[in-house]
Amino acid sequence: MLKVLLVDDEPNVRQGVRMMIPWEELDLEVIGEGEDGDDGLEKIMALSPDIVIADVKMPGMTGIKMIEAAQSRGYEGKCLILSGYSDFSYAKEAMSLGVKQFILKPVDEDELIESLKSVRDEILSHRQDEITMQKGSKYMNEQLLRALLLGDSAAIDSGDLSVYNYPCYSAAIITAVKETDADEKAALLEAVKLRLEREADIEAVTPELGGTTAMLFKGWERKSMISFLTDLSKELWGKIFITAGKTVSSVYDIRESYTEAVSLLKSRFLYLHRGVVTSETVNNMRDGESEINGLIDQIYSYAEINDIDKLNSAIERFQSALCSNGYAAERIKAVCITAVMDIRSRFSKSIGEKKTEPFLGEEFIAKISEKTSLFDITELLKKTLTELSCTYFGRTTKSNMERVVQYIQSNYSRELRLEMLAGIFGYNSAYLGKVFHRYTGENFNNYLDRIRITEAKRLLAMDEYKVYEVAEMVGYTNINYFHNKFKKYVGVSPLNYKRRCTGENSAEETDETEEE
Repeated sequence: MLKVLLVDDEPNVRQGVRMMIPWEELDLEVIGEGEDGDDGLEKIMALSPDIVIADVKMPGMTGIKMIEAAQSRGYEGKCLILSGYSDFSYAKEAMSLGVKQFILKPVDEDELIESLKSVRDEILSHRQDEITMQKGSKYMNEQLLRALLLGDSAAIDSGDLSVYNYPCYSAAIITAVKETDADEKAALLEAVKLRLEREADIEAVTPELGGTTAMLFKGWERKSMISFLTDLSKELWGKIFITAGKTVSSVYDIRESYTEAVSLLKSRFLYLHRGVVTSETVNNMRDGESEINGLIDQIYSYAEINDIDKLNSAIERFQSALCSNGYAAERIKAVCITAVMDIRSRFSKSIGEKKTEPFLGEEFIAKISEKTSLFDITELLKKTLTELSCTYFGRTTKSNMERVVQYIQSNYSRELRLEMLAGIFGYNSAYLGKVFHRYTGENFNNYLDRIRITEAKRLLAMDEYKVYEVAEMVGYTNINYFHNKFKKYVGVSPLNYKRRCTGENSAEETDETEEE
């Protein structure tokens, strides 16, 4: 509906015009009245009407002068002039201002209606032409931007590159995070595109890469661009993921920036929780690879001693290590599932398989497979292992040395060193050695050997395992070393001890190297 302003120094004329015209039928609305030329000018600038109906002769500023003053201040609306026969001397001056409609007083209803229709149609036609031109211009601009992003040299050569006169350019890509239906995803990306188009020196377009919106930052310093993208990510947290390519100095290198942004989309699984990913992000994360197996050992150890802070920290390092290796999503899930199965196996030996199952069973493994980011997997690991740790290894009144001893008794079959225990429990290794000796009456190595040999005696007596199998089961990887340790503590070789327990004749001790 177009807006109309009435300006006349005669109230009866203004009232008459208001009453005689079916404004709504003409899709028009009277938004105000001006009492004279000065008041009319003020109302024009304040209300921005589409059409002004004004008397020629008014006290002070005439209708013509009012229109001229309004146009000098930027007013671009249409005007209808109400005039008497003697006022036609103003016609030439009015025409120079674009006034084409003159209505003689007293005003004829039909004539005014036809004049209003004519002006209305002219305004609407002009607006439609502008929209058509804008759409055409926008389409051409978008086509050129697509060509620059995708490296279409033919389209670039035929385009107008004069609008690309900036010192630098950076391309970025936005994707929808959630796996929603196509219409919902398209609506989200279109809303983001409209949001971007309100910013200076940013162009947004939907490239041929499906389900994404591409951005081109023109003349933005890299720090400012990343800051803007970070704010946008926070504004739409959980809905979008952004990758940004390198900054280039030539319009012909925009494709390189866009290609890098496309390549970074492959790292979405790894870095989804960061919201925005650049090549700097990936390079910083890959400044050194961590040992995955060592971290799995730490995760298990901290869960077993119920140190939740260190447990969560170890899981976060585990996440960083996977990022450092740059694994694909399926391989990461496989590594995480393997780690869970390893940890479950260790806990099963300590607390029993049935107790472990509710936490780390098949349902938990299925959840890992369903996650859409590494961050979601690590958060799941934190939550579940914390619950398991608190349920079965929650802090008690036991002293730290009791907890160290308990840990050794549960993990004697693994490679254990005093330095490793010191790291787990937060001690200096030399200090831990002294305190441990004071608490147990033995040094660490002797205590560990005694526990291992005691368990080896039990296993040998069962007559289910060969000697080398027992050695591995209690933590000795070298059979000769096991033989010497066993003979030192028991007085006979492992094989002869086994034969005695099972009733076999053993007149002479068999050399350990002959065992299988």
